[in-house]
Amino acid sequence: MTIEYSIAHRDPVTLIGYNGEGAIKYNVTGYKREFLEVKVRRNRSYNDDSWSWEIELDVPRYGRDKDQEPCNIKVAKYMTSAMAEAIKEMESIQDQIPTMDKEYERGQKEREEKRVREAAERQAKIDADKPVGHKLAKTICDEMVKQARETEQDSKEIVFQTRGDHREEKMRCVYTMSGLTLFNMGWNRVSRKDAVRKLADAWLASVDTGDVKDSIPDARLAGFMMGGKN
Repeated sequence: MTIEYSIAHRDPVTLIGYNGEGAIKYNVTGYKREFLEVKVRRNRSYNDDSWSWEIELDVPRYGRDKDQEPCNIKVAKYMTSAMAEAIKEMESIQDQIPTMDKEYERGQKEREEKRVREAAERQAKIDADKPVGHKLAKTICDEMVKQARETEQDSKEIVFQTRGDHREEKMRCVYTMSGLTLFNMGWNRVSRKDAVRKLADAWLASVDTGDVKDSIPDARLAGFMMGGKN
């Protein structure tokens, strides 16, 4: 006996409510890699900013498998049976909207608590990393500009890491054919003001000025060499 359809995936109503979305997927004989799908999502209305649960039925269109079942009439019957079952599921989900609302509120509360906790953890990591500071950052950027103008070439590249997550950044001062000096971070152009700002907020211990200029101290020694002030 041919199996007309089967459930490939089912999100419990409580999980749909908690996440604000979910689905029930049906394998229909005669289709592959595509499902008859009940889709549930909590959506905001464009008209009045209110929220409501949207329950939709998505029908497969392009995954027809002729090798599995060559007869279109049979596949249409299988699809009809699966759709009848899916509609019952849709009605059941609609009846459980109050439950989904409660679960969504619980989910939102826990997600906000997690967001606040993770934000505090990120800030603690940032606070633990001493910044370069505006004074030293400006000195380094000034020397990069000086080097570019004196050599009429791009300055040597400096490397530093962001505070907290220690993401590596690279910066150089580009000398243009028209004699302008412009700052690049990676492949992106940044203004001189932003270059100083980003470097000033970088992790002091990570900065490697290379040979931008012998007059620039290694940033890890800058606090000592500048009297402990950045």
